[in-house]
Amino acid sequence: MFEVLDLVLGKQQGVVIAPMTLTEPAYYDEILGRLREAGHEVRHFALLADRETVLARLRERSLSRSLKREAFAVAKLDGCLERLRTPEFAEHVETDRLTVPQVADRIAASAGLSLAANADGPLRHRLRRIGVTIRHIRL
Repeated sequence: MFEVLDLVLGKQQGVVIAPMTLTEPAYYDEILGRLREAGHEVRHFALLADRETVLARLRERSLSRSLKREAFAVAKLDGCLERLRTPEFAEHVETDRLTVPQVADRIAASAGLSLAANADGPLRHRLRRIGVTIRHIRL
């Protein structure tokens, strides 16, 4: 992952956003530490939520609302949440009561970025959310 991000950051003008979950300190250092050592500006945001919120979000990915297919994620959940809450995992964004646009706004403001205004009306926004949900459903 380091090599890909290093290449993109070397060629791309502006901000590069890499959505990924890093919960192991060694991987964090291997990827983000090396990027910093290579002279890249790196901002890391840990999106956090209470256990029950995460479980509810995982249930939304299944048509049956069962967590059977999410057994691996559920088994790792407590450890991941605990590690992500530690200081080395950067800026914490509590997402329990935030919408996706609110999370994006909070991160942009913290990173000194300005986002284009969302031109979606309520219906289009809802349809987009349904589309994302459908694409992430696991059968």
